[in-house]
Amino acid sequence: MIFFLRKLTVGLFVSSFLIMMSAQAETVKPTFVRSAGTNMTIPIGVTLSADGTKIHFAKFNSGTNLYQYDLSIPFNVSSIDSSSEVILNVNSTDAMAGGKIEDLTFNGDGTKVYAIGFTGQMTVHSLSTPYDLSNATQDADDGINWSTDYGGEGGSNSSHRPHGMRFNNNGTKMFLVDAVGTKGVIEYNLSTPYLPGSASFGNFFATESSREIQDIDFDDDGTRMYAIETKSGRASSDKIYAYKLSTGFDTSTATFAGSIANFFDAAGGDGGPGGMHFSKDGMKFYQVTFVTGTDNINKVFEYDLSCPYGIVLCETETASVASAQVEIAKNVIHQNSSIIFKRFEWLRRNKNKTNLNSHNLKLNINNPILASLTNKLQSTFKSSFKDLKYTQTSLKKEKPSNKKRNWSSWSHADISFRRVGDTFSLKPKKIKTAGIAIGADKLTKNNNIFGFAMRYGNDDVDIKSLSNEELNSQSLSFNTYMQIPVNEKSNLNALLGVSFLSIDQMISGTITGERNGKQIYTSLSFEEEENYTKFDIIPYGKAELGITEFSEYTDFGTAATNNIETHEKLTFETGNASAGLKFDSIFYMDNSTTSRNGFIEYIADFTPNIKQRYKNHIDNVTVQNTIKRYSFNNIKGNIGFELFKKSGQTFGLNYERFQSLDNSAHTDSLLFKFGKQKNENTNFNVIYEPLKNNNTEISYLKNYDNLNLKVKSNYAMYSKIPDYGANIEVSSSF
Repeated sequence: MIFFLRKLTVGLFVSSFLIMMSAQAETVKPTFVRSAGTNMTIPIGVTLSADGTKIHFAKFNSGTNLYQYDLSIPFNVSSIDSSSEVILNVNSTDAMAGGKIEDLTFNGDGTKVYAIGFTGQMTVHSLSTPYDLSNATQDADDGINWSTDYGGEGGSNSSHRPHGMRFNNNGTKMFLVDAVGTKGVIEYNLSTPYLPGSASFGNFFATESSREIQDIDFDDDGTRMYAIETKSGRASSDKIYAYKLSTGFDTSTATFAGSIANFFDAAGGDGGPGGMHFSKDGMKFYQVTFVTGTDNINKVFEYDLSCPYGIVLCETETASVASAQVEIAKNVIHQNSSIIFKRFEWLRRNKNKTNLNSHNLKLNINNPILASLTNKLQSTFKSSFKDLKYTQTSLKKEKPSNKKRNWSSWSHADISFRRVGDTFSLKPKKIKTAGIAIGADKLTKNNNIFGFAMRYGNDDVDIKSLSNEELNSQSLSFNTYMQIPVNEKSNLNALLGVSFLSIDQMISGTITGERNGKQIYTSLSFEEEENYTKFDIIPYGKAELGITEFSEYTDFGTAATNNIETHEKLTFETGNASAGLKFDSIFYMDNSTTSRNGFIEYIADFTPNIKQRYKNHIDNVTVQNTIKRYSFNNIKGNIGFELFKKSGQTFGLNYERFQSLDNSAHTDSLLFKFGKQKNENTNFNVIYEPLKNNNTEISYLKNYDNLNLKVKSNYAMYSKIPDYGANIEVSSSF
């Protein structure tokens, strides 16, 4: 537990330092990059395609047209190619004439474009190529006048003047801006996604502005909403308002977070702001000016943001960070369960050997707390060579030894790499896990296996966003396990464990918050020892359940952000059930033995949705994020073999793949093992890890009674800055 005390001391120091830094933060503003003129007069709306290669404008004039241009440099407005102009007249069958377009927007995949006019007329066009107006076909008119047909719902005024228009991520909600009457946002529920004709009134939200609201937009998960106001005259007098939504895309939960002005142009020139748009990653902001002025009308402005959707405030990827913490908790349980059940499997394969000590892969962890243990956790394969008489390991063909065994020790190091796929509101994550476990077990009088194990683990999570957010966790787990024979041909394996976790949250390498956790978990598996077919196929099933509690913590952000978030204590359950087939086929030859082993299993994750609550220091409003499970259906496969020669050489290869059937989440693990035993007390080993920077370790171990002498060297191949070294280790055996 020493490392937790050390981390607590560091955490208190860092937290105090960050509090002082955060106190100096100011309201977050966009940074002007460039502007470009437009070919049409009075541009009122603006959008970009998801890949930033096309830009679209709505023209506020009697022409009722939408315009499209290619960008030779994605997301760069100065690269507009005027020769690529496409003009779409949206007045084919709808009464848009005289009403003048106010805004345009697309559905989620860019295959439909919507235009809204201030007299309440709306047109919809289907696009055979996403975001390409050149192949548009107008949909049938729904006959709804959005100025009067829903006019009585949303305020005291009987009619509205629609300006901005947006959808939520899955098209089940539509938002219209009432610019003049009630000066707010009208929220509609759509029974059919992206079909305005299926709308029913949901909510009306009044903004803080006393002027005309021209447009709105949301961040990627709908927990922030932005409204831009406009009026004839200088743009410097107009504002953007930011709101926090405790439930995504639910305006009834919106709270004012702040506003900014004087940013629309580097020089603060003339021209009233019109439509606005965020790039897909939230790191760029675009705005057009349309009201008559002297120098800055009919332009599109491009801004850089210091963080995703960074206007008024910068927030971390809160939902993604919370989901990453949940993934860490799940992974700690999974790694402990997986390692110990692999021990059960190893015991089953080597049931007839009298020496059941097993010390597998050695992992270099630069942690002084573990320094005293490293000599005892070597990948020596000593147990694999100890019994050179090649006793039968197949349960079919030879009776087990009559010798009773006492406590047998084992060690195991694990390395894995995972990717967790993205969703509408969560960023993808890359996860690297490393751990080392030691344990001991014995065979009881009733032929049961009983043992204890301890594992130290480290998880590094890289959230793939421009915020440069990372999580680093340490865990210490204690397990007790047992195997109970149900009958002569089947076993029940059981595990009960507890873990203690410490998680550092970081932005660009700076620790911004620390969270502690504890968990209790159990795992059960049932397997037959009745082998089927010549491949020795064995059916089995497994279930895993855990309860984790995370402490309350504060994310202090950095000096560059105006963000301090306090997260409430979080308690949640995780679990999964699986079933599959194992195979373990052993071949005996004159001078060697070969074991082919592996499995395939289906895994159903029944972890429920998890609700995380937090509040930002700016508005002190509690927001609730729902962390949804990434994948209900998964498949996992493993294949490997081990070759043992009577002369003492050994070679092993093992590959494992975990794959989500619902998205791109997956985990790959690969291990090569080489060894040579010159005599009973001497081992020579080579271990190659292609998934860990091609790290190669070469070691020579000599046993002198109760002392181990080890000479070791390692090298990371193909690295621009190779990692290599050599050392001599002396330890007592156990």
